[in-house]
Amino acid sequence: PYDPVRDRLLLVEQFRMGPYGRGDPLPFVLEPVAGRVDAGETPEATAHREAWEEAGLRLTGLEHMTSHYCSPGCSTEFFHCYLGLTDLPDMEKGRGGLETENEDIRTHVLSFDRAMELVESGEANIGPLVLMLLWLQRERPRLRSAS
Repeated sequence: PYDPVRDRLLLVEQFRMGPYGRGDPLPFVLEPVAGRVDAGETPEATAHREAWEEAGLRLTGLEHMTSHYCSPGCSTEFFHCYLGLTDLPDMEKGRGGLETENEDIRTHVLSFDRAMELVESGEANIGPLVLMLLWLQRERPRLRSAS
């Protein structure tokens, strides 16, 4: 989710087994809002549903970023990446996720500049997040001028 008027975005933080299994000292990672496409659901509908479930946000628009295989050598998983346009609340940290899915999600609202600092420092180390932030860096002037 991105607020082009205030030039800030929302990321989610949650525990991930992959980094934990590698012995990463920070197994809680920052990611974009994400989720699986349910049977009969479009990727666009999934983006709207997940924004609501994980962050309590209603999106006012979607921008398709990319659709791609994440690791075609060993997985059939296919990503559909969207930028969700929204008016982000005045908060820095919050909670999200569904109790029925046992999700423990922390939400973080941060400026675009701060998000790019995370890319530069390597703290943003989740491939889809880095890809999506670089896309936003390229498209940001257009998105901001349209708002």
